[in-house]
Amino acid sequence: MAEKSRSNQEVKRQRILKEAAREFVGKGYKGANINVIAEKSGIGKGTIYLYFASKAELFAEALRVSNELWMEKARDIVGSSDDPLESLKELLKLDVVLGVEHKELAQLWISSFFGDNRQFVGTAAEVLEEYAGLVEDLVGQCIEKGFFREVDKRLAAFVLLGINELTIAFYDNLLQGWGSASEVYEPLLDIMLEGLIKRGRPAP
Repeated sequence: MAEKSRSNQEVKRQRILKEAAREFVGKGYKGANINVIAEKSGIGKGTIYLYFASKAELFAEALRVSNELWMEKARDIVGSSDDPLESLKELLKLDVVLGVEHKELAQLWISSFFGDNRQFVGTAAEVLEEYAGLVEDLVGQCIEKGFFREVDKRLAAFVLLGINELTIAFYDNLLQGWGSASEVYEPLLDIMLEGLIKRGRPAP
């Protein structure tokens, strides 16, 4: 019985986080209304404080939970292959596919860096560091194995993730006509990793 109660509480908690993300993205942190979040989550207005002590805690937790969703799948990818280049490709594609599938969480991240919720940019950057670290480590392994030329691996990681965020932001309105998120990302990944400059091009 106690286990079932905990399970129900976790379901409610996840529902609150999902509705909170939508509210924060749509109205910004200042305009977001806890009562509206509670109502859309199907719980009493005062009940939400049994799960989260404040609106600020709710926002920060939404960022952390979304990161853990990404990280859980990312760790599986990194641990399933000895080829850092293939792992990097799968990890970057995962980022975009999850971002399109969970738009409200992806938009929450984007709004924390560029939109109405920039007062949480420090929290967002701190939480993002773990995921960015995986990408940075794989880029470093690709350099060591000779797959990539010598570059600043940390800068390269943020360039790759930055392009991913733009892809997620543009997908619904500009890229969806090319196919699913996975289908769109295949040629984009080729451009990102192989570049636009033609090898063996004639000298000017």
